Amino acid sequence: MDNVFDFRNRLINEYSSFSRSFSKVSAQDILSKVEQEYDRGRYWPEPLIQINPNYKRQGTVQQLAEQGVLHPHCADIFRTGKTEGKPADLHLYVHQLQALAKAQSQQSYVVTTGTGSGKSLSFFVPIIDRILKAKAADPQKRTRAIVIYPMNALANSQLEELDKFLHGYPADEAPFTVARYTGQESDTDRKKIADDPPDILLTNFMMLELILTRFEDVDRRVVEHCQGLEFLVLDELHTYRGRQGADVALLVRRLRERLQAHQLVCIGTSATMSSTGTQADRNQTVASVASLLFGAQITEHDVIGETLERVTNPAKDIEAVKSLLKPALLKESYHWPDFAAFSDDPLAVWVELSLGIELPLDEPPRRAKPVTLGDASKRLADDAQCTLEVAHTGLQRFLVAAHDVKTPQGRAPFAFKLHQFISGPGKVLATLEPEGVRHLTLDAQRFAPGRQEEGTQLYPVHFCRDCGQEYHPVWRSGQSQVEYAPREIDDISGDDDENARYGFLCPAKLGQTYRGSIEDLPDTWLDLTKAEPKVKSTYRNYVPEDIQVSPQGWQGRGGGDYWFIPGKFRFCLNCGQTHEVHGKDINRLASLSGEGRSSATTILTLSAIRQLFAAQDIPADQPDPRKLLGFTDNRQDAALQAGHFNDFVFLLTLRSALIGALQNHQGMLNEETLADAVFKALGFDKTDFGTLAEYLRTPKLMGLARQDAQRTMRFIIGYRLLRDLRRGWRFNNPNLDQLNLLSIAYRGLDEFVAETSLFAAHPVLACISPEQRATVASLLFDSMRRSLCLETRYLDPVEQDKAKATAHQYLNERWAFAADENLETAKYLILTKRPEYKGKPRTDLVPGGSRSRLLKDIKAAEFWKNSEAASQVSTWKDPQWVDLTEQLLQAASHYGYVHKLDVEGAVVGWRLNASCMDWMLVDEQQALDDGKHNQFFRSLYLAVAQTLRQQGHALFDFEAQEHTAQVDAARRQLLEQRFRYTEKDRKDWLANPVHEAPLERLPVMFCSPTMELGVDISALNTVYLRNVPPTPANYAQRSGRAGRSGQQALVITYCAALSPHDQWFFHHATEMVHGIVKPPTLDLANRDLVESHLHAVWMAAAQVQLDTSIAPLLDLEQPDKPLQPALRDKLAAPEVTARALHSTQGFMAQLAPVLAGSSWFSAEQIDATVRRAADDFSAAFERWRVLVDATRKQMDMADQVVKSYTTSHAEKQNAQRRYGDAARQYAVLLKSGNGQNSDFYTYRYLASQGFLPGYNFPRLPLMAWIPAKGGTAAKGKDDEGSMVSRPRFLALSEFGPRSLIYHQGRMYRVVRAKLNVGSADHISGNSQLATVASRVCSQCGYAHMGGEDGTEPHHNLCENCGALLTDLDWVRSLYRIETVETIPVERISINDEDRQRQGFDLQTTYRFLPGPDGKIAQHKSLVTRLDGPAEDALAALTYAPAAQIWRINRGWRRRKNKDQLGFYINPITGQWSKKDEPGATEDADVTETDLLDKVPNQQIVPFVEDHRNILILAPAKPLELEAMATLQAALKRGIEMTFQIEESELVAEPLPKQDDRKALLFYEAAEGGAGVLTRLATEPGAMAQVAAAALRLMHHHQPTGPWTVDGLGALEQKTGDGQSICEAGCYQCLLSYFNQPDHDHINRRNAQAIEMLVALANAQVAAAPDEPAPTSQASGQTTAAAESSDDLFTQWQQALQAGGHREPDQYQVPALGGQLTVAGQYKAARTVVVLAPPLAEHVAALVDKGQTVLDMSNPAQWPQQFDSHPHVFR
Repeated sequence: MDNVFDFRNRLINEYSSFSRSFSKVSAQDILSKVEQEYDRGRYWPEPLIQINPNYKRQGTVQQLAEQGVLHPHCADIFRTGKTEGKPADLHLYVHQLQALAKAQSQQSYVVTTGTGSGKSLSFFVPIIDRILKAKAADPQKRTRAIVIYPMNALANSQLEELDKFLHGYPADEAPFTVARYTGQESDTDRKKIADDPPDILLTNFMMLELILTRFEDVDRRVVEHCQGLEFLVLDELHTYRGRQGADVALLVRRLRERLQAHQLVCIGTSATMSSTGTQADRNQTVASVASLLFGAQITEHDVIGETLERVTNPAKDIEAVKSLLKPALLKESYHWPDFAAFSDDPLAVWVELSLGIELPLDEPPRRAKPVTLGDASKRLADDAQCTLEVAHTGLQRFLVAAHDVKTPQGRAPFAFKLHQFISGPGKVLATLEPEGVRHLTLDAQRFAPGRQEEGTQLYPVHFCRDCGQEYHPVWRSGQSQVEYAPREIDDISGDDDENARYGFLCPAKLGQTYRGSIEDLPDTWLDLTKAEPKVKSTYRNYVPEDIQVSPQGWQGRGGGDYWFIPGKFRFCLNCGQTHEVHGKDINRLASLSGEGRSSATTILTLSAIRQLFAAQDIPADQPDPRKLLGFTDNRQDAALQAGHFNDFVFLLTLRSALIGALQNHQGMLNEETLADAVFKALGFDKTDFGTLAEYLRTPKLMGLARQDAQRTMRFIIGYRLLRDLRRGWRFNNPNLDQLNLLSIAYRGLDEFVAETSLFAAHPVLACISPEQRATVASLLFDSMRRSLCLETRYLDPVEQDKAKATAHQYLNERWAFAADENLETAKYLILTKRPEYKGKPRTDLVPGGSRSRLLKDIKAAEFWKNSEAASQVSTWKDPQWVDLTEQLLQAASHYGYVHKLDVEGAVVGWRLNASCMDWMLVDEQQALDDGKHNQFFRSLYLAVAQTLRQQGHALFDFEAQEHTAQVDAARRQLLEQRFRYTEKDRKDWLANPVHEAPLERLPVMFCSPTMELGVDISALNTVYLRNVPPTPANYAQRSGRAGRSGQQALVITYCAALSPHDQWFFHHATEMVHGIVKPPTLDLANRDLVESHLHAVWMAAAQVQLDTSIAPLLDLEQPDKPLQPALRDKLAAPEVTARALHSTQGFMAQLAPVLAGSSWFSAEQIDATVRRAADDFSAAFERWRVLVDATRKQMDMADQVVKSYTTSHAEKQNAQRRYGDAARQYAVLLKSGNGQNSDFYTYRYLASQGFLPGYNFPRLPLMAWIPAKGGTAAKGKDDEGSMVSRPRFLALSEFGPRSLIYHQGRMYRVVRAKLNVGSADHISGNSQLATVASRVCSQCGYAHMGGEDGTEPHHNLCENCGALLTDLDWVRSLYRIETVETIPVERISINDEDRQRQGFDLQTTYRFLPGPDGKIAQHKSLVTRLDGPAEDALAALTYAPAAQIWRINRGWRRRKNKDQLGFYINPITGQWSKKDEPGATEDADVTETDLLDKVPNQQIVPFVEDHRNILILAPAKPLELEAMATLQAALKRGIEMTFQIEESELVAEPLPKQDDRKALLFYEAAEGGAGVLTRLATEPGAMAQVAAAALRLMHHHQPTGPWTVDGLGALEQKTGDGQSICEAGCYQCLLSYFNQPDHDHINRRNAQAIEMLVALANAQVAAAPDEPAPTSQASGQTTAAAESSDDLFTQWQQALQAGGHREPDQYQVPALGGQLTVAGQYKAARTVVVLAPPLAEHVAALVDKGQTVLDMSNPAQWPQQFDSHPHVFR
């Protein structure tokens, strides 16, 4: 990249051209507004420019070795340029010397310097120095240092860097040794590390966890060699947040204990955290985090920052050079004889002091904030006293020239990056007023400026893609008074929902083709069987209605004239273009630009890659920079984007090859020559290895096999080109026909129409001229062609099947037909009524008779008025026109143009002979004269057609892949190798004899944050962020991947129009590029966390080597699949418990200060956890047991269908498919020899179940089965089928009924839930699933759950608030979902702009959990005004460290009947029904029609459950619905901004429900969250910070004093013309994609919400006055009996723990409607324990419910009772 400014400008120009090419707008006022905004660069402002400063150097390693500070060997080891044969001394920065001093004094420390500062040498130099000195004293081999990396790729990269320092040493004489132990090594490598311990071990925290926990010989010896460890290094400390950070902190403490590393020096690297206060304050923040992570004492003096220095003349400042700037800027070029001349250059001085570093008076030099190129130019123009243009161009020219200068140390003095933020254009919004009068805005918000009081709303505007007519998506509601409210275009309800009909408003205008007549409706809507045509009953409800609507959205109040189109957008009222019923309206109607995030990303990345590859060849000795790394925060988005890019490039290549082929053949091809000509235009006729490797699976294929493959390739090309003629099937990429680049002519048409004898039988055809006959024939043939009514081998199903089989065998996936691809076959044109098949019209028949589109087009032909037949045809009805069409077809059949075929009964079908079609290249001038085409795509296709002619073009290299945790580790390594594409990578690839073809380059990779801290790709200079990262720390890491070698770099960030996070930072980009990094919050006192690490200690103490797969651990012959007896006995041995208890002492001693204030913690509790570990270990496999049983049951049921005599062939086929899929799942579950990355690798599975530490893996995830591609196992591991996991709370919607999952280039639809038939008999006698009933309190949202056995809760009063529970509080038919199954839908195509999400109505309910003492653990606090009394509290906060949360999916958000909950499911197969699904689509799968479907569907309400910490905020005074909705949105956004967490990480919901909001519930949705809730509940100023952030987000400046309601007006931010940025809310402040259902209620001007936020911003949080903590969850139990039993309960609980007995599933459970409280309930044993003698009738009632009652009211009998009921207590 020679000039990053030119690179950026070309990129933006191309994207601008693309984005604007879709804006077909017919309304002049909208067109004018849009053009104006585009012209001023609204969506792609000037980039920020950031210059990397220079770090101060101070001496060399060689000098330190000479002085005796370092070991003498360090002088030889630490030299640069050794591998290139140019060794030189290694200069050290000041911070590296400071680190060395700390390490040599055995003090732990943290380094917080920037990119390119040599952070790794800050620990490797002192570590290697220590190793050399220690080995001289003690040559015994052992590992003295462990370096933990968050990513394997980073460890690999570091290993390569260390190898460079060992260059030149013979292997057996290396002064130090280093090895990588990350899980990707071979068994040989691992054994070598165990036999010959390295001095330094590079690993990751997951691998370190495994080697401490597993009892394998190799692991054990590796750990033994680390005894007395001296150094532990953690990279990127600030990224260890939430659960992952807490796990690592406990791992460090276990490591210290296990290795007896009492003198351990802990070293960390980190970004600077927090920019408030002095440098000492900032260092203290880092020190606190590091101390907590390492469990070591680290003060602010142990935090080492960066020391910067100037590279220009330090004697000069800006004042000194001002007068010299203008002459310097006017230079045409810049060059300097030496570096001294450069450092004296006035522009160099100005650039460094203005853009590079700041020189504050009271602190050392620091980095300057990045500024936009425009702002920098203005500042320079002011200082130089020149024009802005001179400063702008001169600054760019200088920076590019300066980049070629090198400092004496060999680096660029001003290494710089451009940060380009681009916003998605989003939508135009307009008021419902006439053109020219209506208010227009491009900012998404609710009300027109200043018109909120009168209720004038803004409505989104979408445009017909063909003519530009505007439409407003709306909801229509009300009966007597009808109202039209704005809606998002794809937010739809069931079509029969009368209460909230969705549809569109279209302004009525003159000249529209639809005028309200039945004649104007599409032909398919009409029933023509009667004398008078009528609208078919299926379409009757969708006929547009003529209405008047006021600007406030009310119908009939003298408003403007509109058409209301009910339901989906089926045809354009202006141009008449019709659309099929299925599909998405967003693909029919464009918003502002017509493209979404995926298209924008594809165009920007493709443009960048094309520019990079257009550069001259890279010298062989330099790394190749021609690549782009993309980031997205959602792994499914990465899969979607890679698929989108590949589909776009594939189509681009194919269409451009057709243009090239036409150009090579004088602009004309026919069916016979088409495929071969395009085959050659692609260059596939060449036989060089590279070309063959592009489309052949095995490039060495020869002879007949290669000919067969090439014949199939030509067939596929022919099919794809014919299919591509179908109009409008890819909306964001118009085909060549639409672009007027291609026309289809019909050979010999002039001769045919001149042959009068053929038309003599029809008087009208006979009397019109040959030219007029040609017009009619072209209309007919074009219609048949576009409908694929073609006679051609390419549409023959038999030929297609043959090609499919051969393609699968020989061709690469990119070019072949997918195994499950639904190929289009030839259709028939019919002139009669379309017959039905199974109650539906046959899709292979295209109507051309009465009222058809074809007939309309023929009737509408202009020439009829001036023809000889004008008088005849003017009186014609449809039958005469049909007759004319039939006669024309008859004539055409005589001439060979069409074939007549018998279809069914008397129905005759017609097909056009494809061999008569001539494919013609449209003359350029003729195309330009027409003017109705997308100029961007025309230019792109023509340019790529030229590229294909060039020798060695790179087009076939253009490919994108996803790199996420969803992809298995082996494939990720391959992708990294292909992406790096270094000389070494290519050689390593070819050295493997398995590889026939050379390594394929991968120029584009889309990653989730897996690569954020990953590979150090020195040549990379372009990074693309598909969304704004969650925090500035994430942004720094991602943008830091580019320009790591000091080269010019460009970072592009795409900001979604509907994301408030993205839009905020689009308008405040500096806060992301140079923002505050907040310290992570770590909660080390979490009970689940500590217990999982105690289990890990116990596993290590057990000294049992577990199999890598689960099946061998269990006795699968037994129904309940218990542990194998030998394993069970080993684990339960007393010596195991003794060893574990001994090991936990040192570990827990380190945690004592952290756990001191925890309510749950006690020595007895720790003891009990260890003693119970063997039982918990067995219980952790319960989910696997259920999965195995459920899968086995599926196989058995399918097998019964296959063997049944009463089932049809189709039913048997269906069952065989299901059996095959279940069998593959079964094989995955039982597979032996699982690798570490398998979900069912024993240790990883135990972590996922919460038994062992989970780190960044979701605990208790919900899994989705992704079947093998095409249903058959193919090459590659993924094709066996795989499980994809997501955190369960997110997955309830992401994997919800009929949702789409994106995975490795394909979409999969969730069609079945795996039924829980394994753990109990969930299918009862009447084939109904056993479900759970619950009552959710209507006052506080508290849950009262029934049993899994169907028993209902018997509470009449809420256990939490004491309110009366009513019949309206029931939520029945709850069914736990743990695993779902999918079917492939289709390849991801360029139509997929964003992941399609189903709209679900989700509800969260909660229940506080008791601590070990049986008391509910809660922290209650009050939010009070500063110095205000507690009784005047603003709100109460209830924080519960442990609460059971149920997330319930109540059904489709837009379901008709809101009182009807859930979804319909087949209780045998688990198949989800499409019933009530809004916009239900037919899938590729065959509908289940086997005998199992004779079982009626059951309605269930899916749910998931887990325990989390929660925070409830209840305002002291009731607030109205709008105020609560606004407060909820504001506080959620405030928390996200204050604590830098992602929008999807924090859930905020109203309690008790959406339409009755009394309180707000907050909890974290995913593992690894930021742990902010504790801080909000306990830190006095945290809530005030959040409220202040919310007020700033709501377009207010920060006041100089306290916030006041009266002062907000003066603080409000305004637009340039003095208008408010928004009225009620916009996507910069409170609106977001996630809170769309609340948009009507969110109002940033709501007085109550404003008052509350201002009060909170001036408030503090303090603990509530002491109140008696509830000892039981039963309300009102304060009787003497209850009090007296309290001591007995505590004694019983202590006896349980002391004896290591199993604790109950639930303590203090109300039973029999609250008549009795049982001390404990053991669900599996169906036993309850009471501590007071129960009444006989109570015992009888419980026995009737299947419960055993155990009376333990006498403590003397407890030991005997514990022993005599082992099934309960063990």
